[in-house]
Amino acid sequence: MEVKRLESTRRRTVRLVSRACVLVVGVVLALSVVPWRWTALLLPALSPFVAIGSAVAGRTLLVTTPLGLLVALLVVWRPRWFCRVACPVGLMIEQVGRLRPHARPRVSRVPPIGQWVVLLTLAGAVVGYPLLLWLDPLALFNGFFTGWRQPLNVEGLAVGIGLPLVLLLGLLWPFLWCRRLCPLGATQDLLALLRRLGRRREREALHAPRPGRSWPLARRSVLAMGVGAGAAAAAARWAQGSAPRPIRPPGSIDESRFAGVCIRCGNCIRACPERIIQPDLGRHGLAGLLTPVLSFDCAYCLEDCTRCGEVCPSGAIARLSLAQKQATAVGLAKIDMLACFLSQNIECGVCAGVCPYEAIEIDFDENTYESTITVVADKCTGCGACEMACMTSPKKAIRVYPLDSA
Repeated sequence: MEVKRLESTRRRTVRLVSRACVLVVGVVLALSVVPWRWTALLLPALSPFVAIGSAVAGRTLLVTTPLGLLVALLVVWRPRWFCRVACPVGLMIEQVGRLRPHARPRVSRVPPIGQWVVLLTLAGAVVGYPLLLWLDPLALFNGFFTGWRQPLNVEGLAVGIGLPLVLLLGLLWPFLWCRRLCPLGATQDLLALLRRLGRRREREALHAPRPGRSWPLARRSVLAMGVGAGAAAAAARWAQGSAPRPIRPPGSIDESRFAGVCIRCGNCIRACPERIIQPDLGRHGLAGLLTPVLSFDCAYCLEDCTRCGEVCPSGAIARLSLAQKQATAVGLAKIDMLACFLSQNIECGVCAGVCPYEAIEIDFDENTYESTITVVADKCTGCGACEMACMTSPKKAIRVYPLDSA
């Protein structure tokens, strides 16, 4: 008896130490303390929920997909292995729950909502719009560190609110998130079920199957997949029809799928050296809430930067080479000559001077002695340098608009 107790204590200690190590490593990676920028995507990429959902939605394997699939194989063999050994969020929830040692919520009475979330999301991924991929706990963990990016602002804090809410839930109802709500944990349960189904088929091949036996999840799985596919199609149309349209980072996938594939991890926001990537607070519709959009008020998208695509774990922002980035247009500059200084006989032309792509031309009419500005659409990438530099106030004479509305 004593030997079993010691063995159980040893296993708990090993699990605690391993999860604590993952927590420390996750914090280091999220804060980009190490010199390699791409490391920020490693922790979210470990999630089979994100890996499978994004791969199905994008119809392609990402650079990080093998990490999630490797964890998927491990949890098939060892159910909930990731939760017990490597999940930093699970460790934090467990420690928060210790603050209420006498709380004994009956979580067994709560339906497995996490499994419904997984099935709805995977069904949506089939039609290109994984509905609730952003509920992954590792994405929430990464997003938390966006809130502490200096200077502090409402947008960053909004992205980082997910993890504190999960921890608050863990304080009020210990074990509820991990056992009934977490989509990453539910994904592991469903993957482990595949192995049990395989064993059942092996037994039924040797023995006559019992009448009336069926997979208990079959009916609700079909229902959830059907509802998920329909809801995803509706959400994709809603996202595509939202107005005004946002300007996304270079390499972003089609707008009809972007809000579904983006997991709101905040990696692109933290990676941007010019801080022009900001989370959307609903200005472009609720479907894209907290997804990244570009703002050129104080800076522009550097022609030699591809960082946002390098740190995206879900494929919402594709990895671009420098040549691809410089040939990718995110928008088109448009000029309001009535607001321009040139129309007021004030010498200017700063927009043409700062454009890194030489897409702005100033034409002088010798007959009228008036100058006009023209944007060469074939050269303009919508980088925002002209909008940033425009000195007209309060309304800027030149602004970048999405390609389909420019």
